[in-house]
Amino acid sequence: MPNRNAALHLAFVFALPLAAQTDSAKLASVQGTVINSVTGAPVPRAQVLLNDRYAATTSIDGKFSIDGISRGAWALAAKHVGFAGSPQPTRLTLEPGDSKTGIEIKLTPTGAIVGRVTDAGGEPVEGASVEAEGYGGVRATRSTDEQGHFRLGGLAPGRYRVTASPDSSWRGRPEIRTDGTKEVHNARTWYPGALDGKAAGVVLVRAGVDSTGIDIQLVPVPFVRVSGKVVGMPRGAEQIEVIALRGMSGVRIGLHSDGTFETWRLDPGKYGLSAEWATPAGEHVETPSAEIEVAGSNIDNIELRAIPDSNISGHIEFEDDQLKQAISSLHPQMVEFSYIGIGSEDRDSRPLAGDGTFRLVGVRAGKYRLGFSDERVYAKSMRLGSTPIDGPVLDLSNGSGGADLTLLLSAASGSISGTVEAGTVVVLTGFDDRKATAGPDGTYTIDHLPPGSYQIVAVSDTEPVNLIGYENLMETVDVGPGEKVTKDLQVRTPEGR
Repeated sequence: MPNRNAALHLAFVFALPLAAQTDSAKLASVQGTVINSVTGAPVPRAQVLLNDRYAATTSIDGKFSIDGISRGAWALAAKHVGFAGSPQPTRLTLEPGDSKTGIEIKLTPTGAIVGRVTDAGGEPVEGASVEAEGYGGVRATRSTDEQGHFRLGGLAPGRYRVTASPDSSWRGRPEIRTDGTKEVHNARTWYPGALDGKAAGVVLVRAGVDSTGIDIQLVPVPFVRVSGKVVGMPRGAEQIEVIALRGMSGVRIGLHSDGTFETWRLDPGKYGLSAEWATPAGEHVETPSAEIEVAGSNIDNIELRAIPDSNISGHIEFEDDQLKQAISSLHPQMVEFSYIGIGSEDRDSRPLAGDGTFRLVGVRAGKYRLGFSDERVYAKSMRLGSTPIDGPVLDLSNGSGGADLTLLLSAASGSISGTVEAGTVVVLTGFDDRKATAGPDGTYTIDHLPPGSYQIVAVSDTEPVNLIGYENLMETVDVGPGEKVTKDLQVRTPEGR
């Protein structure tokens, strides 16, 4: 009689390869090639990523293969030094046993901006910081050499604004000159020679090409004093700083023992000035921002005063019951609030409870724009305690005083529609950017708009839209409550070199 245990053992051993084959058959695979979008040549040693979970490296002929992929939706992309990467990943839906072949991923070669920085007298400026800013805040920074030359490489094709800033670590008083002249200092300057970003030229970077001759001559400006005092700072405060923010860049200002501060050599422009410190208990304190504009005159007697953070209990009300029923049936919803001020892009949101209440905790002093996560509604008005507020802006510069907040929501039923070249991307800017693509018949519509003033432009770019260079080409459109505005557009193309 055969040994039954031995037979079972042999059956189990022979079943292992079969099971492995069966499991392997349930997995998917992808194969393809990575190529240079300009030359069409294969890109060897590129890294191919599938949702950052699977990876492969291309061979010398640019080919790749990824096996053993489980079912699901995937995003396939590639990257390599010297290329901008895949602008949009290839979307794949894989089922068990799928084998996707012939996939082509295009990588675009990066370009560069090359130029020279000189002072007002034409002399080269060594050690100046040169920065290129492109779409979505993408930045590249380099310092000039002893001849003032710079090269900003590794830039994705697109439009950029370029600035040069001399070394400004010394912010003391201007020289006292006996010949009657006044000392000036070189300011941060936008290419080719502007003090304001809105007047800056646009530099066009092309794939695999150096954009040369981007020379910047720094603009001399007079010295301006900015001074004031920090009020309410407790004894024993540590890590004390006064910061002047311009855009997202900050200048740190020294603080004297009596709480006063003074600085010179700030470049012309608008700043948000605030002080911050740590209390002996380790609590971080920040004063509300004082907005100033540096031009040709001294700015003195600025007062920075600490205001306690606010904890606010609130609830929403709807302008009509039909709107309430439509919105209340969808959960979760969020109350959104965004800081309004120079040098900050703080945005946050808080969940709305089923009974229409919400709570804002630890909100620092300042001004905020309130909104709602559902684009079909907007904040028409508010009430802080017994104080009525028209519109969506909540001023907490002096804190909330412990008052509750009521938010009245109304239907965002305005719209802008019209005709434009088919397939064109239309961009609308206001508090939030909105986009629409014109259909085959050349019509577009942007709906669910609250009342307000908007800027609109039909751009020549494909997605993602780079608005650098378009700012002066936009048209203003005013939308009243529930108003349906018709606006026919022409495609605009910004200048750039």
